[in-house]
Amino acid sequence: MNNDQEKALDQNQSRRGGDLSPAFVGMKIQKVKKNCQECGDEFEAYDIGPVSRRYCDKCSGSKIAEEEEKQRQAEAAMAEARYREIVAQARIPKLWREVTFENSDPNLNKGAFKVARRYAENFRADSGTLVFYSGGYGCGKTHLAACVANHVLHRLRRPVIFKKARDLLLEIRRTFSETGTQTEAGILDQVLSVELLVLDDVGLDNPSLWIESTYWTVFDRRLEWQLPTVVTANYPLEAEAGEVSLGDRIGYGALSRLIQLCQGNFVDMSGPDLR
Repeated sequence: MNNDQEKALDQNQSRRGGDLSPAFVGMKIQKVKKNCQECGDEFEAYDIGPVSRRYCDKCSGSKIAEEEEKQRQAEAAMAEARYREIVAQARIPKLWREVTFENSDPNLNKGAFKVARRYAENFRADSGTLVFYSGGYGCGKTHLAACVANHVLHRLRRPVIFKKARDLLLEIRRTFSETGTQTEAGILDQVLSVELLVLDDVGLDNPSLWIESTYWTVFDRRLEWQLPTVVTANYPLEAEAGEVSLGDRIGYGALSRLIQLCQGNFVDMSGPDLR
């Protein structure tokens, strides 16, 4: 019995049985002297059989604090194990694992840096999609995408998968010719359901019906479930006459879904090679 229950009994001992708490109605309850099973000191407690108090007030408080601390430590251990698991699943390449907003130069591309940081710091399940584009290489698209991924993964401890688009396509292709435990559906399920997907260098491979179909599947599923995605690409969403657009590389069905996903969160980072 805890202290609150004893107080209730003390308040009700001069009343009729019907005024007692339901758990004690009809019971003849009296106080007895007992010895604390922790410190041995004598204390008074109501005699209610096997559920009678076994500890004095001081030791009861200590026991409660011990149990709360054990519970806190168990929850912390579970959270840490879960964190280690999502870090392993994120598969962020070694080159980008230590890249953060804090150790990056915000002046290299101030506008893009600000957009990326705001997206990461305000990340939620409904954050939408962010697209980084540049017509050339070395403009910092992957760098900022990695900053977002590491912030969401390590600061917010939310599930992330970082994938080169080409690697995703290669992994799926291997399932067509090799025996193993992975299947096309299994690989796709990982990237289609993760809370934040970072897909780097979209549109790099020469287009084909299979590539268009795969990109369509990825962006269609992310759109249906409204899951946040960060995309980097070297082709614009729209192009002038005679130029190549992202739709020419991944299919216009996939591009349409990507445009719906990003809802205007499109960052043009075209500029000189910073490498």
